[in-house]
Amino acid sequence: MKSGNSRILLYHRIAEGVDDPFKLCVTPARFAAQLDEIGRYCELSTLAELSLPSLRPRFVVTFDDGYADNLINAVPIAEAKGVPIAVFVTSGVLGSHSGFWWDRLGVLLRSRPSAVSEITLPAGDGTVRIGLGSSRRKDLQSVRSYLLPLPVTEIHRVLDAVSEQWGISAAPPPDARPLTISEFVQLAASNVVTIGAHTVDHVRLRGLEAADQQQTISSSKEQLERLSGQAVSHFAYPYGGKDAFDDHSVDAVRSAGFETACTTIPANASSTSDPFRLPRRQVKNWSRLRFRVALERWRLVPRH
Repeated sequence: MKSGNSRILLYHRIAEGVDDPFKLCVTPARFAAQLDEIGRYCELSTLAELSLPSLRPRFVVTFDDGYADNLINAVPIAEAKGVPIAVFVTSGVLGSHSGFWWDRLGVLLRSRPSAVSEITLPAGDGTVRIGLGSSRRKDLQSVRSYLLPLPVTEIHRVLDAVSEQWGISAAPPPDARPLTISEFVQLAASNVVTIGAHTVDHVRLRGLEAADQQQTISSSKEQLERLSGQAVSHFAYPYGGKDAFDDHSVDAVRSAGFETACTTIPANASSTSDPFRLPRRQVKNWSRLRFRVALERWRLVPRH
């Protein structure tokens, strides 16, 4: 493989007409156009094929988290175009009514009573108050940053408490629901889909004890293999940035028997890339022209 010749693309959701405060959604029409644009001059590949020689640039399409719209909206497009995709699934969220905590947070802050100007969150034996202003985007970032280091079960308890305090619902939007178990089985059966693991509960791994990291990483693999009836050989670190995982995470992924692990560190992959720290390029809801510009920019930047 030529140096810097591969790009691993990161998507989360394929949906339109929905509230999208974290900018995770690409519309089906734009997703289809982006796949067409990639296919014009590169080779669409799987993670398992990354190390194979190629004269054309290799692109791998991946999805994180395990939203239901991956099956409902993304898979039909990928199947129609013959494009392989990898979907990294958070195993413990399958069929969950609580969904992903950041979607619940988005609903809370969107629906907060007009008289509320701050949110009270637990901090050790006390509490911390975070002011809320007129920018929902900034409020989301502030509260999310505070919640991120907490255990996922604790985050959900905090959101339940705020929901009760404010007298509003914190249920995730119906359009942002995770896959059900039966939908996951259907997803895994698609001939264009490779299932990957994304921990049991989408916890930030850095800072966890090594044994706890090993547990959530290996358990996610075991659960997904049991449900799908197939080997799960690829992993993606939740959140995926340099502050989201550590050497213990990499060791746990390797010892669990995974072949690759993806980050969200933005760079191109190459034949010398660490297979357990693969970089990815996040794709936004870009038009074909804007996406073409991004592809050209990524072609010119140094490899990871």
